[in-house]
Amino acid sequence: MKVTPFENGFGADISDIPPTMQVSDADLNGIVAAWHKHSILRFRGLDMTPEQHIAFTRRLGPTHVMQPLSANLEGYPEVFVISNASKEDPSKPVEKGGTAAGQMRVGEGFHTDGEDKAIPNAGSMLYAKVCPPERGDTLWVDMYAAYEALPEEVKAQMAGRRARYSRIDLHEAYYPLMGPMTEEQKRARPDVYHPLARKHPFSGRTAIYIGRWACDIEGLPLDEGRELVKYLQEFVQQPRFIFRQVWQPGDAILWDNRCTQHCATGYDDEKYVRTMYRTTLEGELPLMARTSSRTLEEALT
Repeated sequence: MKVTPFENGFGADISDIPPTMQVSDADLNGIVAAWHKHSILRFRGLDMTPEQHIAFTRRLGPTHVMQPLSANLEGYPEVFVISNASKEDPSKPVEKGGTAAGQMRVGEGFHTDGEDKAIPNAGSMLYAKVCPPERGDTLWVDMYAAYEALPEEVKAQMAGRRARYSRIDLHEAYYPLMGPMTEEQKRARPDVYHPLARKHPFSGRTAIYIGRWACDIEGLPLDEGRELVKYLQEFVQQPRFIFRQVWQPGDAILWDNRCTQHCATGYDDEKYVRTMYRTTLEGELPLMARTSSRTLEEALT
């Protein structure tokens, strides 16, 4: 197995492994170490069955089943399908009034998976099955680098504070095609609070933790909290922190939701088909970072 870091060290290519992702224990350990170091890993030329995709993900930790189940691959509830393909003819885009093979226009806004839950998702693995000939890229943000670049006065303002995340307040803004939430759905997705400066449980490094579901800041006046949320959301979207993935069929990216954000970009979904399979890892309660420094080992190297 070979690890080739991207130019700025945010992300790495993993090569010389089986296209089925049936790797040895030694290579799996190397993949996990690279993942914790580089935050996103890219695999190219894969040819995985859904069983193999799920099996690899399970070796990284407990897997998550996305709701609603109608967007998951039939017979494989752990595989979430992002697609505009017609269910009747997957080679063609779904027509108006038809049924799509997956969920359409997902993730078109910077976010981390599960940020609006009490226990956000630790990671995700997105596998490209069918790609449009143009556009349809995905952007990832290095939230470690973004935190390190913050002015010190902003870090001080963030210290010890949590943001409020609300699916109820923002659902219609980000999922206009799904319709309003029912009262039952609202009870199942209450507001949650997560630290603005998050400590990674394995690397020990500090990342900004903010996403599109964040509304305001616990302990700050409403206007001041909203202003800080907006500032952080815009700050992390600077090009210097972003990696752009131009997808090819057979590509897969494994990312760490604890220290990255991502955003899908649009494409002509009335003309082209784009079908992606995603598995998702359960996570842990986010840790509040108490310091802006890196780990001792990193400071000494």
